[in-house]
Amino acid sequence: MILCLILWNQVSKLKLIVWTFAKSLEARDTMTAFDSKSDDPMLADILATFNRLVVRFHKTTIELETGKEYYDRILKIMTHEMGNSITPVIALCSAIKKHPERYQGDKLQEAIELIDSRSRGIERFLKAYHNLTHLPEPQLATIDSREFVSRIKMLADAELQRRGLSDDICQFTISDTIKLDIDIDLMSQVIINLIRNALDAVADVKNPTVSITVSSSNGHPYIIIEDNGRGLDDEVRDNLFQPFVTTKPDGSGVGLYVSRQIVRRHGGDLHLYSTRSNGARAIIELV
Repeated sequence: MILCLILWNQVSKLKLIVWTFAKSLEARDTMTAFDSKSDDPMLADILATFNRLVVRFHKTTIELETGKEYYDRILKIMTHEMGNSITPVIALCSAIKKHPERYQGDKLQEAIELIDSRSRGIERFLKAYHNLTHLPEPQLATIDSREFVSRIKMLADAELQRRGLSDDICQFTISDTIKLDIDIDLMSQVIINLIRNALDAVADVKNPTVSITVSSSNGHPYIIIEDNGRGLDDEVRDNLFQPFVTTKPDGSGVGLYVSRQIVRRHGGDLHLYSTRSNGARAIIELV
């Protein structure tokens, strides 16, 4: 009889725990926590598992809400940008159709150029959106840091030559010879993008310098791209990793966002530090 009562109490306790857990999830209550201390190892494991599930549910909920806000923002930006580009095209086409006699010679050429310009703007925006939403998974390979820097230097030299700049503007330093486990093409894309940004920043500087340093700390590789350019205001800097935010007249506003996502898909992160008077420093932290 006593054994039956003990068993009944255990079952009742377990039923209450399961009911509380189910109702918490139903109510989207992510603050529920169970005391996993118990003399019964199995019950203690069940309670600990429920706690882990609540934490996971909480994280998933935040990710979904953040994702919805993100895509709502992207949709709002897309609607705004597409509207800005296509509205004058529609208006102009309607005017030409309604009054063809007004669009002859130079005026017709101007109208065609405007339509062409706006259409190319839409094309650029759509390509930027495609790049934003179709990031490939990194295909990791091991490469010596000196070999990787040599590869980056070739790309940087080509960029300097394209801009008609001196090849000594970019200075490379390898503090530690280490092995990098990276997708070589994707990481090269990230670094050359950051170098291009740095070269844009030093365009009006008297003695422009862009330094690229590879080092390590506590076994973690770091790649630092630093310039002595004009720097950024706090408000601009804090929003640069937001999609479609750019300080360049012809920029797409996705370069830094895509670069950070590529680094994060490597298990690392990308940080940007800048002030108005002291240039900028981009730090790629790898694992």
